[in-house]
Amino acid sequence: MLIKGERAPWATLGELVAARAAQRNDALWVEVDGNRLTWHEVDRLADRVASALAKLGVAKGDRVSCFMANSIEVLFVWFGTVKLGAIWNPINAGLRGDDLAYVLADVAPKVLVVDADNAHKIDELSGRGSYRRFVVGAAGLAGYEPFDALLREDAAAPRIEIGPADPAVLLYTGGTTGLPKGALLPHFAWICAGYRYREAFGATAADRNFTALPLYHVGALMGGVIAPLICNMSCVVDRSFSLTNYWRRVRESEATIADVIGTIMILLCRQPPSPSDRDHRLRACIAVVSQAPSHLPAEFSRRFGVKLVNLYSLTEVGGLLAIFNPIDSPRPEANGKPWGWADVRIVGDNDESLPPGAIGQIVLRPTVPFSFMLGYYNSPVRTLECYRNLWFHTGDLGYLDEDGWLFFTGRQAHWLRRRGENISTHEVESILSRYPGIAEVVVVGVPSELGDEEVKAFIIPDQGVAIDPVALVRWCEKKMAGFKVPRFIAFTEDFPRSAAKREVERHKLRALPNADAWDSEKVLGRRRQGQAVGS
Repeated sequence: MLIKGERAPWATLGELVAARAAQRNDALWVEVDGNRLTWHEVDRLADRVASALAKLGVAKGDRVSCFMANSIEVLFVWFGTVKLGAIWNPINAGLRGDDLAYVLADVAPKVLVVDADNAHKIDELSGRGSYRRFVVGAAGLAGYEPFDALLREDAAAPRIEIGPADPAVLLYTGGTTGLPKGALLPHFAWICAGYRYREAFGATAADRNFTALPLYHVGALMGGVIAPLICNMSCVVDRSFSLTNYWRRVRESEATIADVIGTIMILLCRQPPSPSDRDHRLRACIAVVSQAPSHLPAEFSRRFGVKLVNLYSLTEVGGLLAIFNPIDSPRPEANGKPWGWADVRIVGDNDESLPPGAIGQIVLRPTVPFSFMLGYYNSPVRTLECYRNLWFHTGDLGYLDEDGWLFFTGRQAHWLRRRGENISTHEVESILSRYPGIAEVVVVGVPSELGDEEVKAFIIPDQGVAIDPVALVRWCEKKMAGFKVPRFIAFTEDFPRSAAKREVERHKLRALPNADAWDSEKVLGRRRQGQAVGS
């Protein structure tokens, strides 16, 4: 397979892992949550998992899900699954209740691997799927087989014919409308992501990557794991983000490249200045500066001595660095250019191209084969809708300047982004509407002091009903992921509606101040909201 004129030595993830293991053998490659392994050890343990999964009947095209926090076992399951030609599905560890049940029902995995901290969420579900369940870190847990059972087959992975276009990873993402969709990425999309990383950072084997992002999001999976594999680098993955320990961990890891996407940059800049602010080896970071206040990227670079690579990415269009702004760019405030990886246009309501400076929907199409998703899993109609006129419609708004630099300006009405998580307002509304006493509800995103948005619910109660916001939030915490639970709740008698179709005018709701809204963070505290990054 050619990538922009260069022949890639590998067409699949399994080939990549095995080839690097043969080349580097006993050299240290990866540290995840304190567990360090060589290139060969990761490949060998992935082979064991592949052999065990094959004995369980997992075959090409079957799904294997992980529902767990960052751990070294995630890599074994991931690489073992794709060596079989099966599809690996990492599930957001923040999910529970209805949204967890929805994903599991849609994926229909043959095998589910969970950790001890998340097993109870599976047990809370009303129905049990037909999948085999394995647990990490809780031997003897009723209803689960120990994860070690997947490591007993000391044999090479079965030989399966797999190509660059075969599906490899199923990631549930915001999509563009409706409920979350499973974006099905082929093997070669992951190879391309590593090449884009190498191009954006000029990365070499002398670099080391550090991430504290979760291994169920495309950013950590591609930037924290696959890109180092492609670039022959070592990498460190922490279990979770810690504000108080972040720079200590960066120093300990001796990383030269990291990610400070969105909220992380804001939180780090809010910390008191320290003489050790530049006591690290970082030379560059992946960032999404459009999610931060305009002054912050330059402030971060000056204070910590780190250059930033801004980007625009979606899982559907190949994930990490689909469009990026390289180091020392002449337009650092832009999200970047596609640099030959894709074509990008800005279109109006009827898909007509808009001139430079005009805001419209961002649409893209790949120029490298199999670098975008194959489609939305179990949703062929929605796939065709998003790929209409042979362009992928992102549902995001932006503009191109005269020189072709992309500027992201916002998202269309029914999606919001909270602390790194894409949220379907339709999904949250459908759950809230089942709460006793709610006649009608509309959910919107409102500006957050941490960048991105906060979830705000406007509620029309049934006549004569008084709804307790605390009770509502407690109920929501059992029905949806913590990051989806509304922070702000406002009660109203009606919504602003258009004169022609009587549709709710969400932009007017978003523009309303929050001064009179009930704020769960003031009443219950931030941690109860299940924020995406910790303290």
